[in-house]
Amino acid sequence: MNNHGKKVDQPFEVLEDEENILESSDRGSKKLRNLECESDMSSTDDEMENSLLQLLRKRSKNPEDICSEFVQLSVSKPEAALVKFMEFVLEASERDFIMPEVNRKPFKTGIFANTGNAKVEHMQRFPLVVRSSRCCGMDASSFLDQLMHTLISTSVILQSSFLRDMSDFLTVATGSDVLPLRRTSTLVAMKMMTALNDMIALQDERLHALWLNLFGGVFLKRMRDVADDIRSLCVAECGVWLNKFPQSYISRTRLLYLFHAFEDCSMKVWEASLYSIVRLEKKPKLRADCLQLGYKFRMSLLSLSLGSDATLAEMAIRLLVTFQRVMPEVIDDEMVEIIEQMAFAIDRSVAQAAAELLHVRFNEKPTATARMLALARLFIKFFGHERIPYLIDAFYGVSDSLLDWSTMVEMLLNPENLTYQEVTVIIEIMARSVRQAVTGELPPGRATATLKNLPLVEADEQVATIISPVLTTLLRQYRMEPLQMKFLLDLTLHMNCSNEQAEELLDQIKLLILKHTELEVMQHCAETLLHLFQKYEEVSVNIRKELMERAAISYLEADSAWQLSVKKMQKSRLNVCSKRLLIALRVVSAVYECFNLSEFQVMDSVQVSLKRAVRGNDVPEATFSDEAVSLCLEICYVAVCWDLKRIQEEASAGNQVDDECLALAEQLDIFFLAALHIIEHSSEEKFCCQAFVSTCDLLVLFSDNLPHSGNPALCSLQYKPSVHELKTLEDFAIRYAFSEAAKAELNSAKESELSVLLHSKRRVLAGFCKLCFNSVVPMLRAASVLQYYEPFHPFYEDLLLSTMERCMFINLTEFGMTLMQSLLLMYKRILADYDSTVKAGNSLQFGKLLSMARNFGHLLSSDVVKTRPAVLILHRAGIRYATDGAVDDSKAPENLLYLKVLRQLVPLLLDEDIRELVRDLDSTIKAPSSEQPSTCPEWEPLHFYRKSLIDKLARNFY
Repeated sequence: MNNHGKKVDQPFEVLEDEENILESSDRGSKKLRNLECESDMSSTDDEMENSLLQLLRKRSKNPEDICSEFVQLSVSKPEAALVKFMEFVLEASERDFIMPEVNRKPFKTGIFANTGNAKVEHMQRFPLVVRSSRCCGMDASSFLDQLMHTLISTSVILQSSFLRDMSDFLTVATGSDVLPLRRTSTLVAMKMMTALNDMIALQDERLHALWLNLFGGVFLKRMRDVADDIRSLCVAECGVWLNKFPQSYISRTRLLYLFHAFEDCSMKVWEASLYSIVRLEKKPKLRADCLQLGYKFRMSLLSLSLGSDATLAEMAIRLLVTFQRVMPEVIDDEMVEIIEQMAFAIDRSVAQAAAELLHVRFNEKPTATARMLALARLFIKFFGHERIPYLIDAFYGVSDSLLDWSTMVEMLLNPENLTYQEVTVIIEIMARSVRQAVTGELPPGRATATLKNLPLVEADEQVATIISPVLTTLLRQYRMEPLQMKFLLDLTLHMNCSNEQAEELLDQIKLLILKHTELEVMQHCAETLLHLFQKYEEVSVNIRKELMERAAISYLEADSAWQLSVKKMQKSRLNVCSKRLLIALRVVSAVYECFNLSEFQVMDSVQVSLKRAVRGNDVPEATFSDEAVSLCLEICYVAVCWDLKRIQEEASAGNQVDDECLALAEQLDIFFLAALHIIEHSSEEKFCCQAFVSTCDLLVLFSDNLPHSGNPALCSLQYKPSVHELKTLEDFAIRYAFSEAAKAELNSAKESELSVLLHSKRRVLAGFCKLCFNSVVPMLRAASVLQYYEPFHPFYEDLLLSTMERCMFINLTEFGMTLMQSLLLMYKRILADYDSTVKAGNSLQFGKLLSMARNFGHLLSSDVVKTRPAVLILHRAGIRYATDGAVDDSKAPENLLYLKVLRQLVPLLLDEDIRELVRDLDSTIKAPSSEQPSTCPEWEPLHFYRKSLIDKLARNFY
């Protein structure tokens, strides 16, 4: 027996409590039993008094015993058995039917009279699926299989007309307009055809003729049925018959039915077809036909692989893989482009199936180096893509090249024939594959059957054997490329070294920090050392101390040399000293981020440099560059954070920290002075952005949270920005994130540039939003960025929405006024572009304003009772603004159009608030009774706003 049907729809389980078993079948069985008595066809045996369905549900007997008793009844009293069989079909359909008279054979269409008034047109499940709380299950499909095989294998029954009568009844029943009956009878007919097909060895022409009649009268017609599960059942059983080929009544040409099912609109049919074809293409006598049809329907298979169901997508892709192994032309270049994108799929099984198909193409290369290069060139298409880890995971366990670290190392040590991108990608593949092999971690969000992290067995030993001996060589060889260094340094975090190897590696990374000139490389090295020092504490103490000392001393020496050259006006040496100082600042900045350098008195010199930069210098050559000032600012920022942490620890220990707090407050003043200077005057946007983000972080850190510490000295560190400082920050955030130039820059940016650009702008916006919901600035200031919610929602929607959600928890009334101000700012901008409110109200921009109001409404609709204060203030303040300036009823107020915006928020109002608003509105302004909206457009907003209020109240009343 084939259980494929359970995979397709699982329509064959009978799941019901024994207490409720008989309720659905008693109605029909009583009527049918009366008919049996009248025809003198009832069984006198107690065991056959119940219907077949009742016996199955009761589980009082084994299905084998029920089948045997039914066969005995079929031999002794065939008409009584036929009645019981029809009774089973009708009861299983769970509908009240009048039993057709058995003596009126052959059966014809219209013999069933449905006595119930059930609405069966929209039933979605098989009638044999009945569920209840206990879920005791039995496979009715296996019972039907067993019953049919037992009947057909009984020689006495073969000599009678019993099987023909059964098939005639099923042929008529499958054509019924009643969907449950059609479903059940189709199921029984398909099982009967399967049993007949299994008896081909008997070589009985009567069985063959019976099968052909059912094939033409049931199968071909039900293949075009409107019910998805009936079509899927037919497709599944067709696969069962073909699986017996050539010992089957069906011919190989019928494979076409399975492939035609790809063009069906039902997921159930697709699943039935795919399961069948996956099994059939393994049969030698059908493989050639499957391959030929697979080539013909390859685009349909590709379409299925792009569907939302991961199981179907995986099966479709694996079928394509199977076909491609034999016939490479099944997959053309255009299909490959699509399949490459599928390697990024969320579901891991789909992604790895796509990777397997691509791997088949790579595997055609003759050497390991060529295969590695082919894999690298695929990755180059997505070079710099943030989802590269998902591509690595797709090939993990599929492509041997991904874990062929020996070949990678060999290629990297001799890169003469490789381009920069190829080298970078190979290093990235090696780093990420090592990480996944050692830790077993999957990329965040990748869906898989198990959430367990399964490291690769012996991955640690392979890394130690293959990569560890050459890592220091690779670090020296690729030290000038920040991105390549980043991935090489990531390797060190997943390696287990001996103390001797660790000491050599740590010393090498330390020298890279001290000797390098690129800040990004220094930062990667410092972050790596921070982790490695914790892992190899025994050998790291001296290296750590030496790194901190040399970083501080090199900076102090460079600063002294620079000041001396400025003092003596040695212009020939000034450029050299400036470059030396800039590199020293980079080293200190990178090291200070990870290690506390406060004991080396670096900050005294940095503060002097910051003060000098803010004051300016009469000698242009002696002026600090923007990068130098930015580095000094970052050093100051990190030093403030380290000092605050130290002071808080000492205060918690009960020590006096008054002097330390005074010194920290002075550092803070210098920092803010320099940061605002950079934001206002620097020509380099990246330095302005960094200064802005650091400023916002420290403003939040030193805001109202410190007074809660309870320590007077710590409370004195609270910093309240001036109006000028807040205005400077607000202006920069709006200019950088929301100006027309910013919008044009985002829209015109190339895909490769957009990620970096958008990240920078979102950092700035997030910094300002933090000030708003942390009460550093008044919440109403958030309106200055919220007014751009609609025009910039593709870029910043999540940030602005999160800001509004955070603000909502602070004060709902104030939040309502913030939303009101946001809408007003956009409203005023629109009105400024038109000479009349009527034109403004009909503009595209005003439509966006209404859309923004609706989006604000969605945010407030989560709990209209809780958000009531915000909704009320929106309407009250809006009505006052819209009606302000109303002198008499002859002229509409100039801002009455704003009521059109408020109308979008009417659904949020409660009944008592609507009544109050209507009274306030009527007492404030009333349109002339003679004027109608159609004749006086200026009064339209008032008419429709009031009508919306009344209609909302009326709907709630009824």
